[in-house]
Amino acid sequence: MKIDKSEILALMIEQLRADLATLEQAVAIARDTATHSDCLGSSKYETMGLEASYLAQGQGTRLLEVERSLEYFKRLTLVEPSSPVISLSSLVLLNNVEGECQLLWLAPEAGGLKIQYGELIITVITPRSPLGRALIGKAEGDGFEITIAGKDRSYEVSAVC
Repeated sequence: MKIDKSEILALMIEQLRADLATLEQAVAIARDTATHSDCLGSSKYETMGLEASYLAQGQGTRLLEVERSLEYFKRLTLVEPSSPVISLSSLVLLNNVEGECQLLWLAPEAGGLKIQYGELIITVITPRSPLGRALIGKAEGDGFEITIAGKDRSYEVSAVC
């Protein structure tokens, strides 16, 4: 299967737009709940309004993260890599010792985002993650070991595009 990074980028933008719309609704609902007169407790033990305000704040923070991610991917210009070394916007096929494959897109934003591309699942990882940090500077054929969540793992970079 030929992989078209511009199609993957379009799918990421589409997914982030859908996530943004969902979050906007959730923030509005949580804000309305936090300020609704029925949620304002008559005693210090009735905390529904306070809990809803915490939820609205957390969802608002997530909303800003998704907005930032969406802006990054909308502005991203894909260029053919000048070297086979993994860097931001690299699409990496990674194999572990058990023979399992992962297709990863390295980006500064949207870590954990999963995109369905035909039969493939592509996961966005950031250089802030242990795996993302370990991938920077590697090239096709490189192997490496990393400890994630207390477990040693061995990988080999099968392809970089």
